[in-house]
Amino acid sequence: MISLVIVGVGVELSSTCVEFVVGVEQAVTISAINTPLSTNILLMRSISRFAFGLNSIVAWLGALGSLTIDAFGIVITPQEGPTSFGGHADGMAGALPRIIDNLSYFTIWSNFLVAFTTYVIYRNPNNNKTWLKVLRVASLMMITVTCIVYILILAPDANPQSWNIYTNYLLHYITPPLTIVVWILFGPRKWFSWKIIRRALLIPIIYAIYTFIRGYFINQYPYGFINAADLGYQGALTGVGFTLLFGLIIFMVYFAIDKILPGKKR
Repeated sequence: MISLVIVGVGVELSSTCVEFVVGVEQAVTISAINTPLSTNILLMRSISRFAFGLNSIVAWLGALGSLTIDAFGIVITPQEGPTSFGGHADGMAGALPRIIDNLSYFTIWSNFLVAFTTYVIYRNPNNNKTWLKVLRVASLMMITVTCIVYILILAPDANPQSWNIYTNYLLHYITPPLTIVVWILFGPRKWFSWKIIRRALLIPIIYAIYTFIRGYFINQYPYGFINAADLGYQGALTGVGFTLLFGLIIFMVYFAIDKILPGKKR
């Protein structure tokens, strides 16, 4: 199943590249009949769609690549401690718990959100439904938190091995800045509002609730700063609180930038 999804992502990448080339060819054709404004509009639309398609593909590759590595046990990451993720059986016997662990990382949630929302915008640039605005705004905040928290807190102790080295770069170092650059250059603009931000903030809150409920039953947590087994619930909730506050600050920064950048509300 995972292999089929990866093949589908590869096909979509090829389609994205073909559509970009066709768009450029159309723009060149229009320029030949002396309509520079139409040429620029068509060319920018082609570049914009290509950027969203590329952003989606990169995010899918990182998230699905990481999931595939864990699902098939291609690389077994040593368990850092008794209350950290890991310690499962090798081979297919430990496939399901490894998959669940993988899907329980905030990093994976943020990358999948980016992959999905940029793909939806790529397929239909005029889609301005409220649910998409909420997920898009949430993905921007979450992927930014993923990048900054990893670099400042987690990276010094991280030691990815083999294929995980490549997915680690995609998840933490390539997809986040690419997503931010694509948003700054191509929007969509004016999707930030306090109503949308309040709804978007529910996603990391749901993640935190899920993490604590699952952690209560398995006594394992994805990150040290929210590890209730080691820090106690007060310490873990403090870690979550600071992370949510940091996320809210990022929301406000993007909100301010969104107001400054040119573009029509849609």
